[in-house]
Amino acid sequence: MVSNIIILILLITSFNYADARNGNNCNCSLSLEEIISDVERNYPGYQAKVNVANKNEYKNFKAKTIKLAATSTDRENCFYIIESYIRFFKDNHIIFSDRNTAPKQALFTKKAFKNASDKLTGVWRRNNDSLLVRVVRESKNKDLFTYKAYILNPTGAIGNVHFELIGSEHEFRVRKYDSSLTTDLLRGRRLRNLLIEPGGIWQKIGDQQADLTIKASSYQDNSKFIFKSIGDNIHYLGIPSFTMDVTKFDSIIVKQIIPQMAVGKIQHLIIDLRNNVGGNSSFLSLMRLAYEKPFSIPGDFLLSTPKLIKNYETSPSPYRKAMIPKLKANIGKFVQRDSLKIALKESQQYPETISIIVNENSASSSEYFLILAKHSAKVKLYGRHTAGTLDYSELLKPENLSCPDYSFMRPTTKSYWTDTSPIDNTGIQPDVDLSSYPENEWIDIIVDRHLDNRIRE
Repeated sequence: MVSNIIILILLITSFNYADARNGNNCNCSLSLEEIISDVERNYPGYQAKVNVANKNEYKNFKAKTIKLAATSTDRENCFYIIESYIRFFKDNHIIFSDRNTAPKQALFTKKAFKNASDKLTGVWRRNNDSLLVRVVRESKNKDLFTYKAYILNPTGAIGNVHFELIGSEHEFRVRKYDSSLTTDLLRGRRLRNLLIEPGGIWQKIGDQQADLTIKASSYQDNSKFIFKSIGDNIHYLGIPSFTMDVTKFDSIIVKQIIPQMAVGKIQHLIIDLRNNVGGNSSFLSLMRLAYEKPFSIPGDFLLSTPKLIKNYETSPSPYRKAMIPKLKANIGKFVQRDSLKIALKESQQYPETISIIVNENSASSSEYFLILAKHSAKVKLYGRHTAGTLDYSELLKPENLSCPDYSFMRPTTKSYWTDTSPIDNTGIQPDVDLSSYPENEWIDIIVDRHLDNRIRE
């Protein structure tokens, strides 16, 4: 009888363990502990961000977070606990996602009307399809407000949550309710009576000070890769992502775009990087268009850890394998890579000038391209500050966690400027700030500005 009970207990334990492994019942405490351990041992920004000044604050915060995780049995709640830990480091390149869970729908209650209101609360209409939402302020966590945007049905009834806004009434991150949970959120902003986010531009209904209207534009938003003429001696290149195959991207630049620019003697090129959150190194091909003369920038730094060395040992990259001896000789220290030298055989006469458009969602590889492109006198940046996601960079494959539906990634390098001139959370500033204009007007402004300059010349 006793042996049967033991067997039954073992079977139940096995099934519970299998459940945890297949993602149906992920252990929140274990997942958080795995992430904390990896961050403290392998994140190149840990030593700078947990320092003498805030070490006790971090220690207390970590203990509180671990305690919360121990009582969590809900996947969504666990995600928010882990998200709060990651938010401590203020690094957009530390990314945690639960691919098996979407935000739970919330029921709209009359209590929401009684919550504090500001310029962001109220009814908004999206320009491209007239979708209506009612935005209400839900809660405040430290300095972050949470807003929910409920869909308004044609009958006037309030429906499901369309998205959540996290931040302030001026700037915020956007959490979509039709996708899985992730810390990797795009940004939006309010420009007087307009709400601008990657999904569209919304105009506030019934605003007594509705001083801005959404003007029609003949130019598309940056939602797909496109290269075309948009005026006399002006071409447009829209790049919504740097995830294209490197060889294919390089071929397009070398065999299509450069020849067309030369044959047509195109004076001006607009490169649109709005909402381009980065990707692989295909962006280096673009330097062929901006290149004027050789230059170099210092190499970034690798924090040498056993895990990084193991990753590099299994990497097919000769460049990474060449770093292994130096990494092994400097465990626990930073090792600097060789400087990056940009030296091409020739520069391109056309385009004569390049305007690059960026916004607060232009991140990572997009920002690295700007670091290089700004060495050219042909280039001028337009738009808004970038995301600020490059002080710590180069994400490898997701880390192994006990819960297979969880995805966790963190940087492996520190940029050469990080200690003296960091850009995280402030971004790269444009030469011409267009913040006071809705984004659908930006291309028109750049085109008009270029034509005006030609007339003066």
